[in-house]
Amino acid sequence: MNSESKKKLIIFVVTLVAAALFLAPNFSKETFKGGWISRPLNLGLDLVGGVHLVYEVQTKEAVKSRLQAIANSIKAELRADKIAILRTRVSDDYKLELTLVSSRQLEALKTKVADSYRDLSFVGVADESDRPRVTYDFSEQNAIKIEDEAVNQAIETLRNRVDQFGVAEPTIQRSGQNRILLQMPGVQDIEAVKRVVGSVAKLEFRLLPVSGSAVQTISLRDKSGATVAVEDEVLMSGDAVSDARVQPYQGQVEVTLTLNSSGAKLFRQITAANVGRNLSIILDSTVYSSPRINEAIGGGHASITGGFTFEQAHELAVVLRAGALPAPLSVLEERTVGPTLGAESIKKGITAILMGAVLILVFMVIYYKKSGAVAVLTLALNLLFMLALLSAFGATLTLPGLAGLALTIGMAVDFNVLIFERIREELSNGSTRDVAVHAGFERAMSAVVDSNVTTLLTGMLLYYFGTGPIRGFAVSLNIGIITTLYCATFVSKMLFDLMPLRSSTEEISI
Repeated sequence: MNSESKKKLIIFVVTLVAAALFLAPNFSKETFKGGWISRPLNLGLDLVGGVHLVYEVQTKEAVKSRLQAIANSIKAELRADKIAILRTRVSDDYKLELTLVSSRQLEALKTKVADSYRDLSFVGVADESDRPRVTYDFSEQNAIKIEDEAVNQAIETLRNRVDQFGVAEPTIQRSGQNRILLQMPGVQDIEAVKRVVGSVAKLEFRLLPVSGSAVQTISLRDKSGATVAVEDEVLMSGDAVSDARVQPYQGQVEVTLTLNSSGAKLFRQITAANVGRNLSIILDSTVYSSPRINEAIGGGHASITGGFTFEQAHELAVVLRAGALPAPLSVLEERTVGPTLGAESIKKGITAILMGAVLILVFMVIYYKKSGAVAVLTLALNLLFMLALLSAFGATLTLPGLAGLALTIGMAVDFNVLIFERIREELSNGSTRDVAVHAGFERAMSAVVDSNVTTLLTGMLLYYFGTGPIRGFAVSLNIGIITTLYCATFVSKMLFDLMPLRSSTEEISI
């Protein structure tokens, strides 16, 4: 064995050991969990079953919600300056209407908005019995930006909520302009997923109006369906909540809220200024409770009661911990893939790969003799390296991914056939064994590399522009191309250099 062959053998052994290390978690998940260098291969939705949902984000509601928040902010700031706003309204075409108590306050309002709210542009004033209604427009550019942010924020919120299910490798990705694809392998209760994942979880704290008060109110409903009037102003929202837990309460359960530092300070100010009044706790426009404020409440804690079952309280705590969605979601598509169907897909996929591998083995050994056995060995190593790299990248194996593995094996055989035929040509021209092997690999190399590179570029485009199953196929295909190049041009050549592969009548069995 010359020095060049020794170097190749050392490189091969190193890659083989690395592959074994990457694959180790697949054989003992408990032993190699935590900080191990790779993760076990996870099975996708089409193989293990689970929930598939496509949501559409109601982005227009996110813009209207932002405008309403701006209106509340303006109202609060003007109240400090003794300027009263009677009503606020946000229209569907992104216009904000502010109705003043008196026209004498009009110029002060216009000056305040022009100085502090540059995203709003003045449209005009309509006089209603000396109570002017001032209209402002929200620019289309700002609306588009908020809509885009709403989809991205919804994805992150869904990701936080899905984590509560403990699902291995869920798929949560944007699909088009305002749609989100959600796949949760191993989960079968689609209604529970929709309740937890799709709930807006918009938490608000508002006061009940005092009898005879002229303050603006809105009508909501409580859990029994009864109408409840609450003040229009939102005193505190779910942004103030840092944690939510389920606790026992008088033989039932309640959801206790832990407020962040700014939320705790604000909650104390609210309760101190409104002792003796009732503070409504509202979730998704439903009044859950309206406890009386007996004293200023410090410590940064609040609670939501409402006759919950433990499961309802747990789901509520999950969505409150994960944060509110920036806009409502509507379900465009939903389906559940049963584990039996997934198991059948795995069985058929593996059967197809094994049958193909056996047919290839038989053909290669019969047609190319001992050299064909070398090709079979390189194919087995190729599959080993592919699975190792998939584990190294933490990939999720799907049915299209299995198709990519099968296609790679077929492509790898083509390259072996190409090399072997080149070697046969050299032998028929009178070349010696070593010269024929060297020339065969060298002359076939350009065709092997060119075809692999063009396929790799195609696979990269599929991954970049594709989604879901297409990406799964592209990942396994691209990894297979890399391992095929390594096995066809390096491992196979090394085996020919190290092994004589002689027949009883010829220098090389091919």
